Amino acid sequence: MSAEWAELDDRAWRLYSGIHRMLLRLAGRLPDELITRTRTMLAEGDLAYLPDTVTIAAVEAGIPLTAEESAVMREVFAALGLEGAPTGGDEVTLTTTTPATGHTFSPDSERPPRVPAGLDLTDGVPDELADLEDDLFDLTDHLVVDALSGHAGVAAVRRAWRDGPGGVRRVHLVEVDPGVPAWEVALEGQAESSQMDESDPQVEVYWTGDDLPPYHRAAIEAATLLWRRG
Repeated sequence: MSAEWAELDDRAWRLYSGIHRMLLRLAGRLPDELITRTRTMLAEGDLAYLPDTVTIAAVEAGIPLTAEESAVMREVFAALGLEGAPTGGDEVTLTTTTPATGHTFSPDSERPPRVPAGLDLTDGVPDELADLEDDLFDLTDHLVVDALSGHAGVAAVRRAWRDGPGGVRRVHLVEVDPGVPAWEVALEGQAESSQMDESDPQVEVYWTGDDLPPYHRAAIEAATLLWRRG
């Protein structure tokens, strides 16, 4: 991904951003593998099977979509000249709310009591936590920060540890400016994490000012701030 992102026309931006926001809302609710895979499909422009993938998974898991998300799935079909509607699209339950997922978030994988939520590491690891430096900001985090901080549209990179179904795992949270193709940033973050054998990397990229789902609000509140644009 280059620093100079290509602009999409209005319809394409509406579809891509609509799908991206849908996948944000479904994070922590559908399997991590599916979220990572569909984000890859979106960023690579592989949209033909994305609506089917999401709607089938949503029906099987009993996860509702919003009316706007259902409409976006159908519009993708129309934009690609495909007939009919996404598989399972007529069976998806609609909702106007996004519940919490039941996960908990921490600033460190072990979370010793002395590691505070919302820890700021932009000026380095505090002296009192120096013995935890390799855990608080490890090589995976460095790879993600080094890659994403080089883009002018990226405002901040955080990392939280999520606990819940499936065990403890890393979640990166990346804030970008409005108008930046967040799906491309997510793909690059996933690629960097994968270099360290992180399975199904969870890279949550959101636009500044967005009203985020409870999952992301909880993650950001607990997360360690790794890098912030000066």
